[in-house]
Amino acid sequence: MSDNIVSMKTITSRQLSRKPSLISGIKPGESVQIPDRKGGLTLTRGKQSITADEMFTELDRLVSQCPPLDTKTFLEEGE
Repeated sequence: MSDNIVSMKTITSRQLSRKPSLISGIKPGESVQIPDRKGGLTLTRGKQSITADEMFTELDRLVSQCPPLDTKTFLEEGE
């Protein structure tokens, strides 16, 4: 099965103008179709996927911004 399958909701222009949160509330992989006389508009929120390498790179970046921590002193203070 493909990862590109998305669920499609149809809303009218009136619904969108009365409740714009319908667009901001779509989840990754979902689409909203807004039909009109000229063919309409389809909005899709893409699925975000992150690789293990990207995760480890982000963790390394975050750790480099943290101050050093003396864990032995921290544990001894708790006793």
